[in-house]
Amino acid sequence: MSIAVEIAVQDLAGLETAAAAGADRVELCTDLDRGGITPPPELVRACVERAAALVAARDAKPHFDVHVLIRCRAGEGDFLGRPAEFVYTDEEIELMAEQAAETVAAGAAGVVLGALTADGALDVPGLETIRDGALRAAQSAARGVTFTCHRAVDVLPDAAARAEAVTTLLGLGVHRVLSSGGAARALDGAADLALMVEAAEDLLEICAGGGVRPADVVPLVRATGVGSVHLSARTAGSSTTDPAVATAAVEAAGVL
Repeated sequence: MSIAVEIAVQDLAGLETAAAAGADRVELCTDLDRGGITPPPELVRACVERAAALVAARDAKPHFDVHVLIRCRAGEGDFLGRPAEFVYTDEEIELMAEQAAETVAAGAAGVVLGALTADGALDVPGLETIRDGALRAAQSAARGVTFTCHRAVDVLPDAAARAEAVTTLLGLGVHRVLSSGGAARALDGAADLALMVEAAEDLLEICAGGGVRPADVVPLVRATGVGSVHLSARTAGSSTTDPAVATAAVEAAGVL
């Protein structure tokens, strides 16, 4: 079993740390302390170019790449049980479609998106609009783009809704779903994550994220069957990516 490690970063230094640790990819955003928002195209381009240089110098895994969060406003703390955190106006959806297009045009390998309706279901039309913005930019660049749905799925009402969402997202062309299984910590949501993995039928990857620590990686993967894990690799009170934490997570994934 090969388990990928994704590190959430918000700058070039974080990307370099993740690459040196042996991570498979980064999720780039800014304002990570509040859940993250879409970084400017200039930062995306700089990170994409740096990632390519690290790969060329063999200072990163050959497939190391940059995925970018598409989120037009930051959060307000713990979002579990609050679908409003991911409910967007038509204008915000159009803005995120533009951000997705700019992000792909800047070279990002993938975008990370999510949107809900006021009653706590997936906002399928909104997701399609954001997706299509990225697809148009990818078509112009004559390349593909990977789609990840972020932890908005953790606000869905229960395990059955999350499993159903996996099927819906697969139909929308999403390649990966980031989730904690509806819990504050992914390890506590292991049962729900396992149901999502089952619903995916190996057609879509479930990535476990949410309070993940290096010591959680092995029991989390063994309990759920997820294909990858996501963490910020920061220590308490720090805004920077910690090399020791990132390396420990990668080493733990290598045991599996």
